[in-house]
Amino acid sequence: MIPRRFQFHTFSFFMSLAMSGVMSLAMLSIELADVIDVIKQWPGAWGISMLVAFPVSMVIVPVTQKLVSRIIISE
Repeated sequence: MIPRRFQFHTFSFFMSLAMSGVMSLAMLSIELADVIDVIKQWPGAWGISMLVAFPVSMVIVPVTQKLVSRIIISE
């Protein structure tokens, strides 16, 4: 298993994997009319989007957490 010290990296990886997969499939489905073309091009599009999504999530997640902690009031 993965040590706890890598929790943030593991979270960012799996979140990026899921989001980039869903978004690349959605964008290809909108862009291409043929289902076969979508299936053929999706792995490549997913790979490229993952290369962008993972580093971006490493920056965006902490920034978002700080923003949310500032706008949420404690009860």
